[in-house]
Amino acid sequence: MLRALFIFIVIALLSALAIWLAENPGDLTMHWRGFEIRTSFVVGVGVMALAAFLVLLVYRVVSAFLDTPASVSAFLEKRRQQKGFLALSRGMVAVAAGDAADAKRYAAQAHKLLDAPPLTLLLAAQAAQLEGDEAAATGYFERMLDAPETAFLGLRGLFIQARRAGDREQALVHARRAFELRPQTPWAAQAVFEIEAAEEDWDGALKTLDREVSARVISRDKARRRRAVLLTGKAMTAVEAAHGQAGDARKAALENAVALALDAAVLEPTFPPTVALAARLCAETGRARKATRLIETAWGSAPHPELADVWLDMIEGESGYDRAIRARVLAAHNPDHIESRILVARGAIGARDWPAAREALGAYVGPDAHEMPTQRICELMAEIEEGAFGDRGAARGWLSRALHAPEDPHWTGEGYRSLRWSPINPMTGAFDELVWTAPVVALARTEPLSSEPAAEAGVVEPPVAAVSRPQPVSAGEALVFQPPLPDDPGTDGAAEEAHQGERKW
Repeated sequence: MLRALFIFIVIALLSALAIWLAENPGDLTMHWRGFEIRTSFVVGVGVMALAAFLVLLVYRVVSAFLDTPASVSAFLEKRRQQKGFLALSRGMVAVAAGDAADAKRYAAQAHKLLDAPPLTLLLAAQAAQLEGDEAAATGYFERMLDAPETAFLGLRGLFIQARRAGDREQALVHARRAFELRPQTPWAAQAVFEIEAAEEDWDGALKTLDREVSARVISRDKARRRRAVLLTGKAMTAVEAAHGQAGDARKAALENAVALALDAAVLEPTFPPTVALAARLCAETGRARKATRLIETAWGSAPHPELADVWLDMIEGESGYDRAIRARVLAAHNPDHIESRILVARGAIGARDWPAAREALGAYVGPDAHEMPTQRICELMAEIEEGAFGDRGAARGWLSRALHAPEDPHWTGEGYRSLRWSPINPMTGAFDELVWTAPVVALARTEPLSSEPAAEAGVVEPPVAAVSRPQPVSAGEALVFQPPLPDDPGTDGAAEEAHQGERKW
């Protein structure tokens, strides 16, 4: 609507101007080189307008003629770029599809048609990697280092090549250069940190961690955990070094290890390996009260066998009775945990208080048991049977049962499973990967055979659970436990008769 109104206004103005010129005629006279040219004003204006149009037309034609080579060159350049980017796109698709031949062919075309070294060199390097030509791929990545805009990309490629080849030293060199070039890049910072930690360069890893925090590559909570693990690893190294020394040198090395372990325990006061190491070193250097506080704090939220070992061995020359009392004191901080029950049982066994040891494990082996006994509990029961009654048959039965009992937790990582914690997975070199866990299994319950005849005879027998082979289940699946088995897994008849009246729960 507005456009139509504008056109109408323009036409009206032109019409008004034409009418005004018609009502006001005039003459236009021009003298040039002795000639006199006379015409009306309207015709003169029209001639001048036509002349201006012709001059403009000639100018445009001449300009177009002069610009033709540049236009043709620009057209050809644009067409070449289109072909180059098409070849680059097809090359990337070929790399994604794993077609090494097409990827190499399109990489050559893109390199010939495009002036884009980052993209073409990257495509060429990926095509070489698909073909298995690692030397050629390395060469392409090294060529990227020549230009500032492609240097970081080249360093990443060289780092990946070195890591694939298992050359940790070269991988660290390239990662450090990339980290220096761009400190805010997460992969470079993480690569430097992981390699330094895997090499047990604790001081270097701590410095790298500080730089990561300064560059805000890692959160402070995660950095606190990493620092605690690094300090623990450094303290473990210091302890090993102290064991090979004597006199004042050994004392100084132990003090250094204690300081490192305590710093780690402040950062992670509930991490069992850190707390156990700090407590053991404190006890060894005469700081028993400090060791006690550390373990009691950790036990309240994370009971662990290693903490129990340190607690029981904390006081040298202690009687079994006093050790059993201290075991109960620590267990009171988390009384319902399985480790607390095992701790009390161990303390009672040390004091030869067999009823107390049996009572501590009642939730797993007594008539009111509601959980399956693990291998460690079966082994403790074997010790109780032999210690209390001298019943080697019953002890052998419990040891035999331990072979098929659920496994106790271990420090588990990729390709690694052990009771000993390490800041580095010894199999893969991964940092802080080990998890304290046990295999998750389900024990299926089967109905007893030939139960119907017994029912018909009027005899009601308790169902006998057949032990089936453990099957793995998902993390969220509930475990199906067998009915509690009797405390005594089976002994000789004579031994059973001899001790039948002595056992009480």
